[in-house]
Amino acid sequence: MNPLPYSCVLLTSDHEHLANSAEEFARSAFEVRFIGRQGRGQKSLPPELDQMLSRQPIDFLFNFLSPVILPEALLAKVTRAAINFHPAPPEWPGIGSASFALFENASDFGVTAHIMTGQVDAGPILRVLRFPILRAETCEQLFNRSLNYSLMQFYEVLASVASSGLVEPSGDSWRRKAITRKEFEKWMTLSPNDSPELIARKERAVRHSRFPGPFMEVAGLRFELPSRKDA
Repeated sequence: MNPLPYSCVLLTSDHEHLANSAEEFARSAFEVRFIGRQGRGQKSLPPELDQMLSRQPIDFLFNFLSPVILPEALLAKVTRAAINFHPAPPEWPGIGSASFALFENASDFGVTAHIMTGQVDAGPILRVLRFPILRAETCEQLFNRSLNYSLMQFYEVLASVASSGLVEPSGDSWRRKAITRKEFEKWMTLSPNDSPELIARKERAVRHSRFPGPFMEVAGLRFELPSRKDA
């Protein structure tokens, strides 16, 4: 059996199905030297990753839905490319992408593979995969679909990279600066003076069974709005 031509590190999430599928595919195409799985609240890197890269650089690093932000010093230890898979199209970098797309009544959504830099969701774009937003789709449904499309994109990008060792920018561009969690939480906080139409639009755009929001702020106090079925 011929040895695999390139080495890699894979960082992924604690979503078992997606993480298992990504790991299995990465191992079929690369010499995988490290795999890390981080939950949504785990923002710090595993200390053994930095130790490993200090001893032996690797060709590629793939960040597939992991919430960690990689410092430039670590990215510099990757000899060919560090690639991130963002579960949204270039119009919506950063946090809350599905919510913004629904609020703006976008006709389509998508996922983006891009080179990682010191700035979040700002590096050269390698590939964009788009799909239509359904008329009655909720935030949770759209977000879940984007995760599955990200896995499809992961397969395509890794297969291409494994066969050539090259990464080629697509020419697509990010449309704005990445939204931070603080900015997103401010955006999904309503006031009693907001119109019923605005409240309904943001409720549809934000409501998710696993994530908090939307919120209402009254006299400096913030409350999470109950869902309509509980109201």
